[in-house]
Amino acid sequence: MTEEQRDNPLYSDTAYDDAFRTMETLCDDLIIPFVNLMFGEKYDSTAVLRRLRNEHFVEHEDESTDKRITDSFFEIIFNGITKRYHLECESQKYSDEILIRIFEYATQIAKENGEGSAYKMKFNFPNSGLLLLKKSGDACDKAVIELEMPDGSSLSYDVPVVKMSDFNEDDIFDKKAYMLIPFLIFNYEDDLKDINASKERLEALFEKYKKIYSRLEHELEAGNLSNLSFHAIIRLVHSVAYKFSMKYKNVQKKVGDVMGGKVIELPEIKIYAEGKAEGIAEGEAKGKAEGKAEERVESIKIFVRDKIEDEISTEKIIDKLKKNYNLSADDAKRYIDQCMAEMK
Repeated sequence: MTEEQRDNPLYSDTAYDDAFRTMETLCDDLIIPFVNLMFGEKYDSTAVLRRLRNEHFVEHEDESTDKRITDSFFEIIFNGITKRYHLECESQKYSDEILIRIFEYATQIAKENGEGSAYKMKFNFPNSGLLLLKKSGDACDKAVIELEMPDGSSLSYDVPVVKMSDFNEDDIFDKKAYMLIPFLIFNYEDDLKDINASKERLEALFEKYKKIYSRLEHELEAGNLSNLSFHAIIRLVHSVAYKFSMKYKNVQKKVGDVMGGKVIELPEIKIYAEGKAEGIAEGEAKGKAEGKAEERVESIKIFVRDKIEDEISTEKIIDKLKKNYNLSADDAKRYIDQCMAEMK
């Protein structure tokens, strides 16, 4: 990777996650059809999508705590029925660690949304699903999580797996799975070196992306895509392909020739991108005391709200704040009081 490539505004170390989260955050008309595809639902334009908190704190046996961020956590309300969904997007080949992570996230979500009394609790697990971007020959169409109960009985539930390698552009448009379009470049991973060296294959790739752009325009005109989603897809096709083809400048340029000139800066996309850049800048600028202080305060407040929702006693929250954040008992109590007031 050259310094020029890394300095390009298109480049991001987390381009694939950014693409998924941008669409999940901004584009209801992309998420709902994708949920239909993944879970066999039949949601239509009357379905309402509501995004939920995707930051969770996972505690370990040694009482240390990790903050985990799921790729997406939301609920869909349709015909008076509400269902919750937790989706993960994975750019590495499938391994059992992925399923462990999905179960860990799902368990934390269920815990945070538990209902009941001191002697009977009900934990509602979300519908979990996985989008697998890289080819994984041994990956199945669904994974299974099985829970063995103390009495010897067992419960299990499926985690559907959508594999990018199962879809070409015709499949995507036929199934209205437009959310997959930015990741089509993954299907060319084994061929990129040859494509990069061949004028004919480069031109074929150029024509393929031109056709995709034309089909997206048709979907926009037909009302199947919002203006925001249309331009988000174009922008993300460009950024994902840019990162994925860092070693292949000819491929990088060809996709850029099709999509790069089509990008316009819609306000919603600009705000999201600026927020993302600001977060990265704050993380890197560790010497900026103000940015660090704000980040620390927000981290503490998220932690406290999480514990309050779990009905942890004030005394235990204070102990954990003193240990994890080096706070005094008085400062810890102030955070708890403030969060309780905000949550009313």
